[in-house]
Amino acid sequence: MKEKQAARFCKCIKSVRKTIKLRPGQPKTKDAKESAAIAICVKSILQTRGRTLKKFKCRGKAKLTTQEPIE
Repeated sequence: MKEKQAARFCKCIKSVRKTIKLRPGQPKTKDAKESAAIAICVKSILQTRGRTLKKFKCRGKAKLTTQEPIE
């Protein structure tokens, strides 16, 4: 399941990065767009399932490490 979630997370980042508009005052760099896209995708994909992001990799095979939910 984590492989599917990692692929979905990376796909989300790629699509959101293309369509996002930055707030006034933020630097108009590629890094700013990507960090905003990561924040949006963490909120929509991981936090709705009770997980938090530790680290991820999208190049090559997608890999995602999350912190397990506290119960």
